[in-house]
Amino acid sequence: MRLAAALALVLALAPAALAVTPARPGDAALLARPATRDELLAQSVAARLTRLKPVVRCAALPPGSGELGVTPFVNGRPVGYFLLSTQVCSDLAAFRARPQAYDPAKCADDACMQRVFAMVQSIQTIAHESYHVLGFFLEATAECYGMQSLWYAAHRLGASVALSQELAQFYWKEIYPLRRTSRYPWYWSAECRDGGKLDLRPASHAWPS
Repeated sequence: MRLAAALALVLALAPAALAVTPARPGDAALLARPATRDELLAQSVAARLTRLKPVVRCAALPPGSGELGVTPFVNGRPVGYFLLSTQVCSDLAAFRARPQAYDPAKCADDACMQRVFAMVQSIQTIAHESYHVLGFFLEATAECYGMQSLWYAAHRLGASVALSQELAQFYWKEIYPLRRTSRYPWYWSAECRDGGKLDLRPASHAWPS
C-alpha cells in the first residue's frame, strides 16, 4: 500500500546485490538443492519486501531453541539467504490456500485464537528475516520493522488489505507485548511504537501498518 515509503530508509542502507554462499557448513546442502514449492512461495514474499533476491530454505531448526527463522551474518553483513522452520513454511502455504480461515474477528473459541496466534507469528517471521537480509542485525529492529510490514506479507500471501491490517494489529496488541517479558526480551523495544525511533512511517499514524 505504502511499501515504497515504508522501505525508503532501509533500502538506502541495503547492499546493491547479495552473493549467496553458505555461511555455515550445514547450510551448503540446503542451498545446493532446488527450492520446494513452499520455499518459492516464501522467496517471492521476501523478494517483494526487500527488492532483492534472497534465497529461502525450509529447515529443521534446533529443537527447543524457539527459533522460527535464522539469517546468517558474516563479518556483520547478511549473506543473502535465510532459513525458516518447516512449521513456518507449512503455515505460509496453509495461509496462502485459505487466508480467511485466520480472521481473529471470526474466532469463536480458544482453539481458533491459538491457530491465529501461531499463524501470525509465522507471517511475522518472514517479514522479520527479510529485514535481517536488508542488513539490520539487531533483533529488536528487525522485529519492529517486520511487524510494520506484516500486513504486506499477509497481503502478498492472498489476504485482503483489511484482514492483513487486522493481523498486524493482532500482532501488535496480542503478541508484541509478550516479547518484553519473554525469555527473548531483546526482541522488544520501547521505540517500537507510533512516532518512536523505529517507526518507518512517522508521518502516518496507522500503526503498525
